[in-house]
Amino acid sequence: MKSTTLLIGMIWVLSALSSCKNESGEGAGLTGSDPVLAEFKEKKLTYGMVASSLPAFTDAADSLRHLNFVAENWLKEQSFLDLARSEIVNNAEIDALVEDYRTSLILDEYEEKILSTSLDSNVSENELLQYYDQKKGEYKLEDPILRLLYVKIPKAGFDSKVFGQLWEKAEGSKAQEMLKYCQNNADQFLLQPAKWYKWKEVSDILPSRFVSLSTMFSGMQREFADFKYHYFIKVKEIVRPNERPPISFFSLQAKKSILHERSKKILEKARQTQYEKKLGAKDARIMVR
Repeated sequence: MKSTTLLIGMIWVLSALSSCKNESGEGAGLTGSDPVLAEFKEKKLTYGMVASSLPAFTDAADSLRHLNFVAENWLKEQSFLDLARSEIVNNAEIDALVEDYRTSLILDEYEEKILSTSLDSNVSENELLQYYDQKKGEYKLEDPILRLLYVKIPKAGFDSKVFGQLWEKAEGSKAQEMLKYCQNNADQFLLQPAKWYKWKEVSDILPSRFVSLSTMFSGMQREFADFKYHYFIKVKEIVRPNERPPISFFSLQAKKSILHERSKKILEKARQTQYEKKLGAKDARIMVR
């Protein structure tokens, strides 16, 4: 509906702009497929340059007023820029910054092109393990970590049969149904079995009267209840500070680091190859020995 309204508004505006030409010739630039809204010296602001950012007006007069506002602001900016250019005579530093930025953009674009065709993004489990052995000091656990599913749900209106069927297959075929059910009925829930949590991130929401760090273990499944709530918990895996963290805990960060190192080597090789090529062609010379 908005796009249709905008289209109608654009048609009205274009029609109105085309009729703006007066007898003295003022507004002659407002005709044609892309009407000119304002001019400053050799520069022109056309309707096509601002059309995509215009609000959706249903009234032609409102559209014209807004276009007038846009054109006036553009002229103010151009006028001020013109003054700035006349006052800042020595702009060599600005030119240098612009050129540095342009060079950076070109290099970034070309590096992306090289990596898109040369970088192998597959990282094997063996590479991850080797990376961990080299960097294991960076992955030392200061807090227990665990993967779990947890639901806290009010007793009022609780249907144990429906919930039981969903809870049994909450990691498989019933995952989406389980999520919807908890969004509509549960007070608290954690339903991402692949996600690792630090103990301090979840300890405050777990029922301390029923579970504690010392009583939890991998594979544990429990159901509890008090006067108001039912509690359901499945501990998929728990790893304590003195144990080696699983690959799934550090794999994402490790993979990023491995790919970063690969990228650096690919780009450095590309630079070296081009450098040697230009040396051989006498296009490049080292003047300091």
